[in-house]
Amino acid sequence: MIYNKENFKNMFLYWNQRISQFKLPEWDELPVFDLYMDQVIKLLNNYLNLYTEAADNEKGITQSMINNYVKLKIIPSPEKKRYSRIHLAYLIIVCVLKQTLSISTIQNIIPLDISEENVKKIYTAFVLNQIKSYQYVSENISNVANLLIESEGDNPERLNDLVMQLASSANIFKMMSEIFCNTKES
Repeated sequence: MIYNKENFKNMFLYWNQRISQFKLPEWDELPVFDLYMDQVIKLLNNYLNLYTEAADNEKGITQSMINNYVKLKIIPSPEKKRYSRIHLAYLIIVCVLKQTLSISTIQNIIPLDISEENVKKIYTAFVLNQIKSYQYVSENISNVANLLIESEGDNPERLNDLVMQLASSANIFKMMSEIFCNTKES
């Protein structure tokens, strides 16, 4: 992999800052009034802009995605074509977790037809765990990336090591998430 230390340093600093500053809205920051589909899409794409920016070629949340989640009973059906903060909480959780977890695992985390209080509790825990995850990832990537930034010359093997460590870690975290979620009592 071709590696330019200065480009890597700039990219790393930019993304590390983005990750450390990124925060999902807390429950009380979600709108209390119901929204139409186009408003939901705009809001979700704004809330989840870190993910679409990182994916570079991903369009973000679409109407067909949301309709499929409703059809598959992953999120509650809208009431009179309007979506509440409960819907937004489900959608944020689903859109973030679907990158690494199966839909059935996500449904174990936030099942359909639970009370608003339970949705709030799960969503609040999700947001807090996202913050912890961003901090953990930022600290650990910094440890490896700083070795690349501080080393002498451009060393493509070190960049390959970083990429392989990140990919391997992602696979292990995904596997362990699925294992732990599937051991949960029903």
